[in-house]
Amino acid sequence: MQAPKELYTNIIEEVIPFNKFLGWKLLDIKDGYAKMLIPYREELLGDPRAKRWHGGVIGAAMDSVGGAAGMTTMTSYEDKMSTIDIRIDYLRGTKPENLIVEGEIMRSGNRIIATKMWAYHEGSDEIVAEARAVYNVRRKEKD
Repeated sequence: MQAPKELYTNIIEEVIPFNKFLGWKLLDIKDGYAKMLIPYREELLGDPRAKRWHGGVIGAAMDSVGGAAGMTTMTSYEDKMSTIDIRIDYLRGTKPENLIVEGEIMRSGNRIIATKMWAYHEGSDEIVAEARAVYNVRRKEKD
């Protein structure tokens, strides 16, 4: 079940209240891959003196983009997915600029999806954080 990009965009940007509140935008999605824009806002700083993003915001974005990549494997609109574990490595300090977060599936099984994600500033290819996550997926039984 490969849903149209408009459906994924609606889920990511409108249906999930947290994402909507933060203004996250889905830039690209295809089988096993998703890319999102995380707009810079001063309210998202963890260190206002150095203008560094809060690590929790970056972590949440990583989890969301990994979940979005995982959504592309769903076989029914009734399938459910939840995060089991996520590990994030913060590699360098951030700037007061938009972030791009990408995620791709490393393995998708009947019950488990494993992903890797990375974040960088818009217009740069220098990675500021990377992550790996595992998601539990419950697929609707086929009749």
